[in-house]
Amino acid sequence: MVGRTFGESVRLSFLKNGTADPARPMVDIVAVLHCGGDHSAVVGSGFETWLSAGKAELVIDRSTYTGAMPRKLDKVRANDRAGTPWFEVAAVSDRYSNLLVLTLNQA
Repeated sequence: MVGRTFGESVRLSFLKNGTADPARPMVDIVAVLHCGGDHSAVVGSGFETWLSAGKAELVIDRSTYTGAMPRKLDKVRANDRAGTPWFEVAAVSDRYSNLLVLTLNQA
């Protein structure tokens, strides 16, 4: 529900040795992309996040996501934002029951 309300179109580009990974084709999805500015925000029920400037998090609903598992150094493009900025995956957390959370750096 949060993704449908606050989500935006993003492209997940899966890389292997810095180039496109043919075993994990890129995918466009709708997810919550939260960019930081030294403040906190509630992303979903019981999930609060703190971000520093230049950092971001992508929150993916696992119940609707069918793409490959993201890994560190994969890329994320914000399709709906001005200039379609790119981010690099710094970390992936799957410890939440229904969320997949990617910590991102500006690319």
